[in-house]
Amino acid sequence: MDLEGRWKLPPTNLIASSAARKWKGIGVELRRHSAGEVPEMVADRMVIAIAVRGNHRAIIHRRGNGVRQATHASRGTVWLCPQGVAEDNIRITSAIPEMLHIYLPAATFVALAKEDNFSDVTRQSIRYKAGFQDPLLFQLAAVLLEELTAETSSGRLLVETAALTVAARLLHSHGEAALPYAARTRPAIGLDITRLRRVIDFIEAHTDEDVGVDDLASVACLSPFHFSRAFKEATGLTPHRFISQRRLQRARLLLETSELSITDVASMANFSSQANFTRAFSRIIGISPGEYRRRRT
Repeated sequence: MDLEGRWKLPPTNLIASSAARKWKGIGVELRRHSAGEVPEMVADRMVIAIAVRGNHRAIIHRRGNGVRQATHASRGTVWLCPQGVAEDNIRITSAIPEMLHIYLPAATFVALAKEDNFSDVTRQSIRYKAGFQDPLLFQLAAVLLEELTAETSSGRLLVETAALTVAARLLHSHGEAALPYAARTRPAIGLDITRLRRVIDFIEAHTDEDVGVDDLASVACLSPFHFSRAFKEATGLTPHRFISQRRLQRARLLLETSELSITDVASMANFSSQANFTRAFSRIIGISPGEYRRRRT
């Protein structure tokens, strides 16, 4: 997702960015914030800021569309700035070590609103809100931060699925309109056997490619959000976890039966580097790829 736009923080204090990633429907930046004032900005996408390493002494003063807010930047604190809101006065009283900024396009909310049968999609704006804790958003921020700082083989799929969950959380829990009863009580329905087989065949044929949630949803002829829920209901695994297991199985087979270097195995399993592959392999298997090969051959 392009991170350029009217809502753009200065380049200083940027720790990490998803600008070079192939993620669709989401942008992420990890920043430290110094004490001082931030220039006036107009949100041209949904902006979520979460203090992942906060400072309870720091206070963020901000004004958006005439509404003034003052919030301590404690760990886990969330700020929301919906698309179209102009923030003309932002002041930070003390440095904040790490804040994750998540950017979501309006199209994601429109699609989810239609899927959940909101009566008036145009009214589904998110509140201009600050100073609250949301455990689910904080958990999702941790997932995004981990992928941002240590890219994995199926990270794009993980991030795009997380983006849909973030959008759904905002729409359902922090939106201007209540979620319809039908959407709140709708049971989860898994993929039918034909769609599931088609999706699994596609995964098997593209194990070494960077597959996104849109790709899999298209194969199943479902919306991305509906697909993610239906796939997990059918398999017991998220699409990301399912593909990660498939890639790990392929990597293990290559280590056991081929003379490929570990770097080549990492590449064929769609890891961005040998270091990321070794880290992920060791975390799941309990030993490094090199040690696994020595024990199996």
